[in-house]
Formats: sequence, structure tokens, C-alpha cells
Amino acid sequence: MKLFKKKSKTPPGAPKEPEMVYSMTPRHGHAQDVFDENGVRQVAGCLPIDPIHKRFLLVSSSSNPGAWVIPKGGWEKDETQKQAAMRETWEEAGVKGVITRHIGVFAEKAKTGVKAHHWIYEMEIKEVTKKFPEQKKRERRWFTYDEAVLVVKANYIHDALSMSSLSPLVHPNPESLQTDKKKKEKK
Repeated sequence: MKLFKKKSKTPPGAPKEPEMVYSMTPRHGHAQDVFDENGVRQVAGCLPIDPIHKRFLLVSSSSNPGAWVIPKGGWEKDETQKQAAMRETWEEAGVKGVITRHIGVFAEKAKTGVKAHHWIYEMEIKEVTKKFPEQKKRERRWFTYDEAVLVVKANYIHDALSMSSLSPLVHPNPESLQTDKKKKEKK
């Protein structure tokens, strides 16, 4: 299902990201994962957003039945954080889109310390496909900001939601975002 027809163009002089390859074969294992100097695993993911309907697309957790999470996974040595985030979002949610901004790096805590650092990006959804690598393993569902805050359990995902462009904490009146954008374009 395509949400938008317009393609965004890279501004003149801006560096181009390598083109995304949408493979139906997901990567598995942790042999190529990136770890920091303290041995903490580096994870990349996206908060996929439908800016027109003001909602997020979340996926069911593969390790915690009943839980809703963002598409994310190991950042591998042969890719950038953005590329890893886009790849994981494709593999787990079947979403193609454009990364609009880096939300932040969030620590996932464990009893013994930090389990992982999550590099989370906001992605404007361009297409939600019917077929994707993990379609038999995952469910996906649309959530408003208020619904997402209620269903998400992980603290780092709550933090990312609160810093997203759909958060009332960031934008007290998110309905005005599209209107404000149109006003700026007319000037």
C-alpha cells in the first residue's frame, strides 16, 4: 500500500545515502554486530510514522509475546546506523520510507548494566508492503501517540516516542504540523 506518490529529492550538494536494497532474506546471527568499547551491543531501528494520519506502525516482539516494539536489530559492521535502521524496518515491518531525523541513542538496561545502545531514527513511511522477510513471524499495527504510549513496555521506546514529531511533548498541537509546513512552502 503506497501512502505517498511524491519522491523526496536530495538537496544539491548534500551527500547521498547508498541506495537501500530490499532483500526478502533477513540477516541472522550476531557475528557481524557492532559493539562499543565496553562490549555493549549497538542496535539500530526506526520509529515509522504516517505523518498524514499522525500514527506509528509498531510490530509484535519476537521474544516477548504480546509486546509491541519498534522495528530494530543489530547494527552490522558493513553498514551505517541509518542503513541498519532502514534494513531492520524493512525486514521486521515491511516498510519502505525516508529517515527524516535521528531521535537519539537510548540505553536498554539489564540487571547487570547496559544491555544495548539503540540508535533510533524517525522514518516517514512511503510504502507498507504486503510481503516482507518476517511477515510470518510478526504482526504489525497502527497506533496513535496515546495508544503507543499505553502498549509499549520498554523505557527506551517510551523515551523515543516522547521525542518523536508526533509527541504532544514536542509539538503541543501536532494537527498544525501539516498546516505549518504548507504555510512555509507558500512563503
